Amino acid sequence: MMYLVESIMSKPALTIDAQARVLGALELMKQKNIASLVVNPRPPDNTYGILTKRDSITKVVARDLDPRYMYVSEIMTQPVIKISPHASLRECSILMGKANVRRLPVFDGDNLVGIISDTDIFQC
Repeated sequence: MMYLVESIMSKPALTIDAQARVLGALELMKQKNIASLVVNPRPPDNTYGILTKRDSITKVVARDLDPRYMYVSEIMTQPVIKISPHASLRECSILMGKANVRRLPVFDGDNLVGIISDTDIFQC
């Protein structure tokens, strides 16, 4: 049986604005027990980004910076690599491996519909 991304993705994907403070983003991630937030697009490029636990550890904690005074836009990864909800888990795994990422926002056309992680795939 071939599983599709849509069958195991988490939905909805939680989002945050790029202008939000990093501390607020970390508090939201802790409260919701999640490891990433999709960053809403902003002008002029209008592309989505992603903020992950790893970003906060490597770009804030390891550099001894204060997340109260930093913006999500300073540490997020952009542009984000996307996947379709109709992609197979095999395709998703290959894309994650090639891009060296652990989670992918799921887009149906231009609409954010969920997020999938390596843990989701492993548990499936």
